[in-house]
Amino acid sequence: MQPYLRRQVLLLVGVIVASFSKAQWRTTGIGVRAVGMANAAVAMSDEWAAFNNIGGLAWNQQATLLSAYDNRFQLAGFQTVVAGLIGPVYRNSWAAGTVARFGDPLFNETIASLGASHKVANYSIGVRMNYIQIGIEGLGTRRLLAFETGGVGQLTPQLWIGAHIFNFNQARLADFQDERLPTIMKIGISYRPHSRFILNLEGEKDILLPPRTKVGLEYRLVNSLALRTGIATQPHTGAFGLSLYLKKLEIGYALAIHQYLLPCHHLALRYQLFENSSTEKTAAR
Repeated sequence: MQPYLRRQVLLLVGVIVASFSKAQWRTTGIGVRAVGMANAAVAMSDEWAAFNNIGGLAWNQQATLLSAYDNRFQLAGFQTVVAGLIGPVYRNSWAAGTVARFGDPLFNETIASLGASHKVANYSIGVRMNYIQIGIEGLGTRRLLAFETGGVGQLTPQLWIGAHIFNFNQARLADFQDERLPTIMKIGISYRPHSRFILNLEGEKDILLPPRTKVGLEYRLVNSLALRTGIATQPHTGAFGLSLYLKKLEIGYALAIHQYLLPCHHLALRYQLFENSSTEKTAAR
């Protein structure tokens, strides 16, 4: 097969697989906690809220460096690499700068993002701006801005709620047939009857796709080890994961199993830089 034809066939196969999986990588969970809980993370307010729900970022207490690697379906061109830095900017206000790259020379997307979150009493809200560059070999490069917003609230010591919307400005991807980036809304609750146990329930709706339901569970077996699992619908997926906590460093792995496709692997590192003494303490995030 000629090299040009081979590239076009590989690109077509990649597009078909991506469409078949119904997975929008821009809004799937980042970090082993989210992936290991089947992406039921909208009501979480940990450091990875910088990627998953910017509204939850203001609950944090540690300036942190984040990095993750994700491979979908064991395909070479379906790899995502991300990095981020979060830190305090004002009392009860936190900011995050992140970058993510998906794909290979045939098809790739790069997202550079800036976001901020502010907390008042038991509620927080945030906004994030995403500069997205999409490149397809032979078809050129497209650049656009997509905005997202979200919030997290602590209703009781055991019950949290979160909501998030990605691309509320409905950024236009192409003039042909008025193609736009997906607009995706999420809402969920997090039940935490004990400091070592978290149960999350989440609903997700892409305006062009059927709704998804996700359930995730985390159990802190010991202080240095957390175990996770979860399930989701549309498409049906299962997930498992774990994290090791070594002082300021977290090392984690998660596995997502698709209904029809090969498994997805996710690795992540989190390193805490320093604690912000002016941030209000909270028992659970």
